[in-house]
Amino acid sequence: MDATIPVSSDDDSANQEIARQYDERPYASEAFFYSSPAHIQAVAHLYGVAAPAPHRARVLEIGCAAGGNLLPFALAYPDAEVVGVDLSPVQIEAGRRVLARTGVKNLTLHAMSLTDIGPEFGKFDYIIAHGVFSWIPPAVREALMKLCHTNLTDEGVAYISYNTYPGWKAGDIIRDAMTLHVHGLTSGKERVESARAVINMFKQGTAGSNTLGAALGKIIHSLDRLPDYYLEHEYLETFNSPCYLVEFADLAMRSGLDHMGDAQPQLEISANYGQNVQLNLSLTAIGQPRLVRQQYLDFLVGQNFRKSLLVQLARQAEMLHQPDPARASALRLAAHFDKVDAPADVSSQNGEQWLRDQNGVMLCADNAATLAVTELLSQAWPRSLTVVEIVDRIDLPATDIERAWLHLVSVGRVLLAQDQTPYDAIPQDMAPSLIPGIVALLDAKAGDDSQVAPSNLWHCPVYWTPDAVQFWTMRQMDGQRNEAALSKLLRDAWQQGIVSGPNGESLTGQRNLDALAQRFIRALLEILRRHALRLS
Repeated sequence: MDATIPVSSDDDSANQEIARQYDERPYASEAFFYSSPAHIQAVAHLYGVAAPAPHRARVLEIGCAAGGNLLPFALAYPDAEVVGVDLSPVQIEAGRRVLARTGVKNLTLHAMSLTDIGPEFGKFDYIIAHGVFSWIPPAVREALMKLCHTNLTDEGVAYISYNTYPGWKAGDIIRDAMTLHVHGLTSGKERVESARAVINMFKQGTAGSNTLGAALGKIIHSLDRLPDYYLEHEYLETFNSPCYLVEFADLAMRSGLDHMGDAQPQLEISANYGQNVQLNLSLTAIGQPRLVRQQYLDFLVGQNFRKSLLVQLARQAEMLHQPDPARASALRLAAHFDKVDAPADVSSQNGEQWLRDQNGVMLCADNAATLAVTELLSQAWPRSLTVVEIVDRIDLPATDIERAWLHLVSVGRVLLAQDQTPYDAIPQDMAPSLIPGIVALLDAKAGDDSQVAPSNLWHCPVYWTPDAVQFWTMRQMDGQRNEAALSKLLRDAWQQGIVSGPNGESLTGQRNLDALAQRFIRALLEILRRHALRLS
């Protein structure tokens, strides 16, 4: 291209090495909720910034792997134009195979370097770079920032995630130990095995007198459960360069961009960390600029990862100093909660009800209004509700309900959308139908023929795998057969031996299967609703 960003031969060699490593061990390609353009639009509203509607947005992802983080958005918004770029030809080709299976028409993938992208590549409303910035050479990091400035529309938002200090200081120690231990090894398998030996060393041998023992132990505990591809690409790559928030924001500003805030806005609200943190931050940071205050908060909480949202520098005056949860009164809210027992290490008080949200995060509902709001949202899920609808449907004082939804927004326990979601556009009385592409994705996953993890239209990965009977039944959900018709179809399939019974048993020729089929269909529809795989 004519207007590409120049890089040195060393940086070009580094790019080639990065591509080779990802070709040899591809990174699992899945959705990252906080990078969804629909979510970013809603979060930008909390910061006082208007962002483009997702329905017809142009979206570019840098480092897209096989496209798993773009596919749910492309399927949810078929009129949007979605483009993915990655260094690894192997991952791009794997993604193209998945696109062909799903039939998606508005997503294209390119095997190329971000340094090959110039102004002629076009302007985008959203530019996403998840898991890229910390893992590329310094000159390429600068090129990424310049790309975000040059190729972002005036009203657009860029999302860049990266490892941060001070939290990653302990990670540096573990990475240094692993790098030393794998020195001289060239086989990816051997390098990962040696890295796991280091994990075991820290787990079994960290001295009680080690002042960093608690921080090291927390990381080691998480690494023990993570897959090999993550360990190799996070800890064994040539580049992994964490930075402080103020350093990142300074580079952004020198590139013509301003740091709006984090895509996970609850991280920037000091009250979420307790009164002690909130009070001492206020005393120390009084009179300091917005970014310095946030940097102080990162020091206090040990922040190790950020998902920064950037806008053109000209929009600086529009931004609030921190996210305002009250602005969610103009947004749509969604969530699903299950009632669960209190954690083993927590003594539950009278009137408290512990809940687990759709992401597995625990929440304590200690008042009637919070419990009522969470129950209403759970009943509506995966649809979203406006704040007005929430207030109208709950027979409690409006001030109590307002405090409840404000708290849920402040601590990040609800999903936000500025406009109607694909789930909201479907008539509620329509016969059961599935979200687009999910059958093809699950089919590819079952055949071990895909690097792309299934996800729903809320941009959340789905870790549920249907059994053979469930999957056969899902294929029949075309929006034409109601629950009764599906039950009859399944009953007949059992009797004719087309599919096995719920436990794998043969039901060929058996009679009186109507009640069993009805229970099976009802249970499956509820599973699909909870995973947001149903449109209707």
